[in-house]
Amino acid sequence: MARKGRLVLPALEGAVEFATLMLGPDEDAPAVAAPVLDRAEIVFGAVIIRLEAGASADRISSVAHALTADA
Repeated sequence: MARKGRLVLPALEGAVEFATLMLGPDEDAPAVAAPVLDRAEIVFGAVIIRLEAGASADRISSVAHALTADA
């Protein structure tokens, strides 16, 4: 039935409610230290490949493609 666009969903139980989203100033948010990497890293299983800083998208793509090639 779903393939023909005739999927019937069960009726919701109880009332449907919506929560209001409230945003505050940035100062209220806790600071989270994220690691800053100046070079790309590719993780493939137990192997980590660290490319040179400023590696191009073509270089990253070629390394990733080489990892998935059949041996």
